[in-house]
Amino acid sequence: MLKLLRQRNFSLLWFGQFISIIGDWVLFIALPFYTYSLTGSVLATGAMFIVSTLPRLVLGSVAGVFVDRWDRKRTMIVADLLRVLIVLMLVMVRSRDWLWLIYVSSFLESIVSQFFNPAKSAVIPLMVGEKDLLAANSLNGLSDALTRLLGSALGGVLMSALGFSSVVLLDAGSFLISALMILLIIIPARPAAVPAELHASVTGGFLGVWRDLVDGLRLVKRNRLLLMLFIVLGVAFLGDSMITVLIVPLVKVLMGGGSQLLGWLMMTQGVGGLLGGLLIGQFGKRFAPRRISAIGLVVTGMVILAIIVIPHSVFVLPLMALAGLAASAWLISSETLLQLGASDQFRGRIFGTLGTTSALASLVGMLLAGSLADLVGLVLVLCISGSLYIISGVLAWIMLPNTQQPPIDQPAPIESGLSTGQASAD
Repeated sequence: MLKLLRQRNFSLLWFGQFISIIGDWVLFIALPFYTYSLTGSVLATGAMFIVSTLPRLVLGSVAGVFVDRWDRKRTMIVADLLRVLIVLMLVMVRSRDWLWLIYVSSFLESIVSQFFNPAKSAVIPLMVGEKDLLAANSLNGLSDALTRLLGSALGGVLMSALGFSSVVLLDAGSFLISALMILLIIIPARPAAVPAELHASVTGGFLGVWRDLVDGLRLVKRNRLLLMLFIVLGVAFLGDSMITVLIVPLVKVLMGGGSQLLGWLMMTQGVGGLLGGLLIGQFGKRFAPRRISAIGLVVTGMVILAIIVIPHSVFVLPLMALAGLAASAWLISSETLLQLGASDQFRGRIFGTLGTTSALASLVGMLLAGSLADLVGLVLVLCISGSLYIISGVLAWIMLPNTQQPPIDQPAPIESGLSTGQASAD
């Protein structure tokens, strides 16, 4: 797995993203605290997260269309440079009167990220090839877990020692470093589109974008692997968003702990994620991605249910480490399947649509968790969250194919009227 870091292009992307994501975590830790210190309002702080989620819901699929049309390297560089400017806006926030600028910055950064993230996921298969794709995604998972640990700690230290402006400058600088790293990358030429796809690539204006978007959505519907993956991940994201909302009540009410215990739990989960990235990268090729996804999802759900049963046990921290390992397993294997399930011409749209799906599931899960917890109790809602993970794992085991089917390059023909004329994927 680590041999991939000796490949110049992938290592430049990986190290650039490592620095960039550290900056993201530093700001993620500091910004909610800074917002709350200015307002003293939980609602004002929560609104920041809602504002940053809306572009994922509205723009994810559309942004993926442009990612497939544009040069992806240039898209990532421009996105990083724009995010440097957007984050620097936060330096001007010195009082409650400037609070609106936090919302504007969060909203704009989320918009730009809808273009960067699908572009990054789409170029990795071109850089490493299919045989090393699982290892590459494992290294990215390893990076995510490590940056969570480092960035969370660094964010708290910088915020308390040097103030909020230092956090903003570090995050802006991390985007600049990422842009410089990507500038040095030589991305292999993209495969030529088959003739049936060319109409979607060369047609300009709103009609052309609409056709590209419809082609991508039809591909998801026609390709059994992609359709089943979206169903599985939609259920998983629903359960994940519920536990995200309820993690603080879980610690305070069921475990009787505070912020220190929450910090230990998050750190332990990060350690499990590190271990998971290493194990999947080293041994993942021996198992079908379907099995890795299914087992990872089921184990995650069982850990949630186990913690509910034994909230005061000494086994809670080891269980959180196991949850981090299992989460990295299903995330890495699922992303690999998505990358392999579609041709290069459609990967931007596939990952953009996934962003929209995850945002929708997250919003629904957050609303359900917040409303149901008061009606039926915290424990029952946590059980629902864990059960959704287990259900998604069972669905993955039953519905996903044992072997990777070839990607479908040919979109369904565009027809007028109400007829859709779907083709079979199998």
